[in-house]
Parts: sequence; C-alpha cells; structure tokens
Amino acid sequence: MALIKVKDHDGFYRDSNSQAIINKNNQDYQVYVANRDKLLSDKERIDKLENEIGDIKSMIQTLIDK
Repeated sequence: MALIKVKDHDGFYRDSNSQAIINKNNQDYQVYVANRDKLLSDKERIDKLENEIGDIKSMIQTLIDK
C-alpha cells in the first residue's frame, strides 16, 4: 500500500490499492470528534427540553380540564 499525497489538501493521502482517501492529520480529526460530541450533547439537551415541555403542556391541559 503506497500513500499518494492529495494535491492542495494537507494531511490527505490516497491509498494506491483501494483508492480511498486517508486523513493523516490527527489535529483535524480531534477537532471533528469534539464538534461531533458537542452536537450530540446539544441534541440530547434539546430532546430532553422537548419532553419536559410536553409534560408541562399535559399538566396545564389537565388543570384546564378540571
């Protein structure tokens, strides 16, 4: 397997056997992982808030119905 540098893309190489693009820049990968984890955390918080809002709406509807 020989790695061929991808023109105009630092840290990217093409595998000569599989033609796959490989990112050898660990810093960029760590930034990607941190951003992905933050987005997932934000999504979990939004889902939790949506559930809590739904519970509050149900409680208000129960109070109104009485």
